[in-house]
Amino acid sequence: MKIERKQLKEIEFIFKQSIQGFHLLFDDNKKLSRILSKPTQEKTFFDSKKMDKIQEIFTNLISKKSIKEKQNYLNNLTAENFEILVRTYFHILDNTLSIKNQTVH
Repeated sequence: MKIERKQLKEIEFIFKQSIQGFHLLFDDNKKLSRILSKPTQEKTFFDSKKMDKIQEIFTNLISKKSIKEKQNYLNNLTAENFEILVRTYFHILDNTLSIKNQTVH
């Protein structure tokens, strides 16, 4: 699957908005809260088997041409795949925020 530069720019925009607290892809905060309130072990959650699934889900998400198409894609994921995507998405955001908040010496 070929990802165009424009699609990468759009996902960057979506992540930048999320860092500011505007989660454009997600419209059900209760669903997000339910998923994120259940703790997981990072090492077991992001195992090699799941990494293939994560790559597949994110590649499909990025390939959608508009935010609306991305939202529709998310709304049609299985509960398991949606949880994988949400946990990965917020893991990326948390790591990005951690890096931005580190003091450079």
